[in-house]
Amino acid sequence: MNGLLQKIMWATLRFFLRFRYRVRVHGLEELRSVKGPVLVLPNHPAYVDPPTVLSHLRFGRSLRPLVFTDTYRSLLFHPFCIASNAFEVPNLKSHSRDAHRQTTEMIDKVVAGVEAGNDFLIYPSGRLKRQGTEVIGGARIAYELLTRCPDLQVILVRTEGLWGSHFGCAQTGGLPDLAGGAKTAFWSLVTSLLFFVPKRDVSITAVAIDRDQLPLDSKESLNRYLEAWYNVHGGEEPKYVPYNPWFGPRDFDFEAVKRENAIDADAIKPATKEAINAMLVEHLGRELDPSELAPETTLDTLGLDSLERMDMALEMEREFGFRSNHVPTNVGELWLLAEGQLSSGDDEELIVPELWSKPPKVNKEVPHALADTLAEAFVRRALERPDSAAVADQLSGVLTYRKLLTGATLLSKRIAKLEGHAIGIMLPASVAADTLFLAVQMAGKLPVMLNWTTGDAGLAHAVEKLEVKNVVTSQRFLDRLGIEVPGADIVALEEMREGISKWEQTTTYLATYIAPKSFLRSLPKVDRDAPAAVLFTSGSETLPKAVPLSHRNLIADIDAGVKLIQFDQSDILFGFLPPFHSFGMTAAFLMPVLTGIRVVHYPDPTDARGLSRIIRGYGATLMFATPTFLQYIFGVSTDEDLKSLKTVMVGAEKCPDSLHDRFEATLPSAVLLEGYGITECSPVVSGSSPTDSRRGTIGKPLQCVEMLVVHSETHQPIDDGETGLLLVRGESIFHGYLKHDGPQPFLEVSGASWYNTGDLVMKDPDGFFHFRGRMKRFLKIGGEMVSLPALEEPLAKAFPADESGPQIAVEGIEMEGGRKIVLFTCQEISLRDANAMIREAGMQGVMRLDEVRLVEQIPVLGTGKTDYRTLRSWVKETPSGAERESA
Repeated sequence: MNGLLQKIMWATLRFFLRFRYRVRVHGLEELRSVKGPVLVLPNHPAYVDPPTVLSHLRFGRSLRPLVFTDTYRSLLFHPFCIASNAFEVPNLKSHSRDAHRQTTEMIDKVVAGVEAGNDFLIYPSGRLKRQGTEVIGGARIAYELLTRCPDLQVILVRTEGLWGSHFGCAQTGGLPDLAGGAKTAFWSLVTSLLFFVPKRDVSITAVAIDRDQLPLDSKESLNRYLEAWYNVHGGEEPKYVPYNPWFGPRDFDFEAVKRENAIDADAIKPATKEAINAMLVEHLGRELDPSELAPETTLDTLGLDSLERMDMALEMEREFGFRSNHVPTNVGELWLLAEGQLSSGDDEELIVPELWSKPPKVNKEVPHALADTLAEAFVRRALERPDSAAVADQLSGVLTYRKLLTGATLLSKRIAKLEGHAIGIMLPASVAADTLFLAVQMAGKLPVMLNWTTGDAGLAHAVEKLEVKNVVTSQRFLDRLGIEVPGADIVALEEMREGISKWEQTTTYLATYIAPKSFLRSLPKVDRDAPAAVLFTSGSETLPKAVPLSHRNLIADIDAGVKLIQFDQSDILFGFLPPFHSFGMTAAFLMPVLTGIRVVHYPDPTDARGLSRIIRGYGATLMFATPTFLQYIFGVSTDEDLKSLKTVMVGAEKCPDSLHDRFEATLPSAVLLEGYGITECSPVVSGSSPTDSRRGTIGKPLQCVEMLVVHSETHQPIDDGETGLLLVRGESIFHGYLKHDGPQPFLEVSGASWYNTGDLVMKDPDGFFHFRGRMKRFLKIGGEMVSLPALEEPLAKAFPADESGPQIAVEGIEMEGGRKIVLFTCQEISLRDANAMIREAGMQGVMRLDEVRLVEQIPVLGTGKTDYRTLRSWVKETPSGAERESA
């Protein structure tokens, strides 16, 4: 029956294709004599060639085509795939360790299918061709199958005449819209009255090849043979054939498409090109010819197959810190990925659910938390506005407070059963992270926010320090990171959700209507001074320390922060900082959810294009960022993308004047505020407000915080206008590190206990505080204090951070009998010129650099801060692979 169904389907499809395509098939009769399992290997000029080839290449065999999962699962094409017994394969435009594994398993399954007597149609290139010639490059599937299946017979198929079709890449420079193209084709048939559609001439040549003719000594030699056969006529020029005999364009400018998609090699940093070229040499095991280093050179041409391209892309993510869902296809895209400029691959129109734009219930009072503990504050807010939008991201969509409460409640029951009091959380900014954090609170356990950017060693340190038995994360996310968490069991959110029955989901959701107060009654009894979450210090100076923040700390900071920045419940916050970042957890998640402000998340703070897209699509009015991440966004955004923003607060590092200037020019009706925060302080300590701000300062203290400036050595209070050590105290300040062997960071001054920030500030007569740098970033040379931030400041103004990150950093060490202060730079600058810039800024004597090192990239932490600990280790080393100039 299935064979009859296929015959009817292919005959029907062939009938309709003839209205548009004039197809001539050569060599069909000779194929009927082929014995044994068959492997048909066609070239791939357009999406329309699979149905064209399969419907016209009828020689008594039922061919199983390999179809990428996106097409296989689409509503439009899934019935055809089922009817043709198509073989579903993973789509390698998304790369991860799991996709790598799936690809290997797929090849094994095809081999098993051949051994079971199946005949397959497989495109050896594995992708649509991007140019007039077919390029197999380093693809391995044809070679794997032929070497592993000695009885497999080969039929080569060459399709010509489709290059230039809107089902191919010639008209866009990238993958065409398959579903949209199918709809266009259908309406063109209708409007042209079927019989008057202009026809495209297509030639299909099929030849059975004796296996002995195939060079099977290596995949490279086989692929060169296939390329020569497909391109025997020298490739094709794109041809445009109108769809309507009376209306529409008669021609198409294919050259303009090439120009539009060209990558400007001159805009890429030389250091980036060198790093990528070296990586390619390592992966290929050979030196590259200069002609192979053009941006348009495909990785296929170089000899990298799909799995090798995936491995290299994953390695680049770890090396450069940027990622994209799109696997680079040519050398130029590798450059773009290394500099954080490659599109995320998510370019389709952003569809925002209508619920997001529904006006929320707005109270006249200042937004604030409704209880003294996090879980109770959340539940009370959810019951107060159950059907208002609460959180959103692209994966989960928009969740109302009712749905968020239901999800957190269901997860809390699973969290409660996990061993140990401390539960590790390792997720990016997302609805999943919000739900999980709230679930841990509702289960009466302690969330430990894990920073995956510290790598296996940093995670092992955190897990051991807090005795974390279980780390909850997404298997998809963990797979993408390619890391492990030594010493703890991984609990996948996906598996946890699968264990929740539909009945339990339904009854819990109904309870929000029928018995809403039951959610309050079921909450664990918690002391407001008990730890509510544990974060870790950034590790930019020393090994990370465990920072417990209590319910009192966090809620005090939230309520005071809202008053400072003057939010209201009609605002929309964009939260993209990761939840292991104190700003990410408190300001970009807890603050909006507990006070009734909508928050939309994005998981990758390095994807500047994605960040810009979310701001525009969701109409974000508020944002917390570091200057580094804000630079990323401005580097790729238009004024239109950012016009909804009203207030942006930056912290974690000094905001350069150049960024202030750019912000004011781009968003004249918005305000850019600077704030100062420390993980130990929940985190915001001070900040400017929209009605009381001063550029270049860290503002004034929150209402819940006292700030005191003392002499850095005597610890006695000093006068305004003098620089000294900053001490703070108040409800938002923590009470000490957990399981810390060293001294706690508190000082007794004037009969009170103060937290020693380790930072130097100056308070001006108007009450604004000016940040002067870290005490730890001062060197004592000959009795004089040398400020590394002060040395760095004039150079940072001359070479400001851009979308690729910081361009300079200064670090130094004291040595026996001397010192070594090094300028690390991504820009060409001599030691003489750098010191001249420092002198022009008014510094002299011991305030100078000793060395300049040219580096490919300034290391940064996951928070966007410069990683001075790594730089300090570089100072201690003799530089290699970097240019060095010493005094």
